[in-house]
Amino acid sequence: MYQKEVKKYLHTHSYCLSILPKFLLKNGLIWLVLYGSFTAQAQTIRPFEIIKVDSTFTIDSTFWNLYPKNLTLGGISGLERLPGGSLLLISDRQTPSAEPEFQDSWMFVLDSVNTITAAIPFFSVQNGEALRWNNLTHMLWYAYESDESTGIGYINSLGNPTVVAEHSMITSPFTSHNRGVESLSIAEDLWYGFEGGLDSTVFIRWPDRNKTKEQIFTYPLDKNSCLNTKQIAGSSLGNGVSDILNIPGERNKILVLERCFNGKYSFIKLFEAEISGRTFTKTELFDWNPSSTFQNKPIKPDNMEGMVWGDDIDGKKTLYLISDNNHNPKYQRTILLKLKEK
Repeated sequence: MYQKEVKKYLHTHSYCLSILPKFLLKNGLIWLVLYGSFTAQAQTIRPFEIIKVDSTFTIDSTFWNLYPKNLTLGGISGLERLPGGSLLLISDRQTPSAEPEFQDSWMFVLDSVNTITAAIPFFSVQNGEALRWNNLTHMLWYAYESDESTGIGYINSLGNPTVVAEHSMITSPFTSHNRGVESLSIAEDLWYGFEGGLDSTVFIRWPDRNKTKEQIFTYPLDKNSCLNTKQIAGSSLGNGVSDILNIPGERNKILVLERCFNGKYSFIKLFEAEISGRTFTKTELFDWNPSSTFQNKPIKPDNMEGMVWGDDIDGKKTLYLISDNNHNPKYQRTILLKLKEK
């Protein structure tokens, strides 16, 4: 019943499910101006530093009471940016429940003053892990990961999810339990990546977004980077890739977000990864660990899973990162981090 009421409300506020792709299409020119990443000159990326941290968000109560009572802001696994500066957040599911009906992803709209202005059932996609809008194709793309399968897809013109690449979570050599496709980036080329393997993981590129040209690359990864000698990396412990992002003007470099968990603390690193044959060389751009400080106060990282470019400030790039609290607000936080080149 709530679906009908929600759609009516969102239609009034121009966020209706059925018109979201059209909304983005109409604003495509603005998007291109904002990002210009498909024609921009290549630039060297400098190391990043934290300039802002947000963990408290206001929810517009005028629409929130239309939604299921167990819907909360949390489980954020993907991040994208709308023209004008609002952010799109996608959750991996509705609640921590294992029941199938609660596995649907939701998309939240966060404005520039940290208010959630809309929540949208994400086209019946379950277990979403990444969210990307592609200005060249005017399509909304996503990555997903369930216990059985993982892959990528897009929302077609009718508002239906269309899977274009799928891998078994049980038999694929690229996956293991809870280590499927977590990252997605689309510009001139389409890239998607798996969270982690033994001493490396796999990134797949479709040049010119053409699946028939598929290329497979090895990304070097220290799975034990934050573990002690007695710990064994697995489905939750250890290091992995949680998101990737195209670098403006570059086709052979990507920005990579790695996060490691040792059972108590998270550790976050950003790398510029450049193709070298069928593998990558890496340059570290950002290190956030439990001993880090911000404005002379301790600031411990959490489970960062999404990232997207912001507007340049004084000619320097900015970047947003967001965490997944695993629907466990008692012990974890939804953190929105803003970085800027030093």
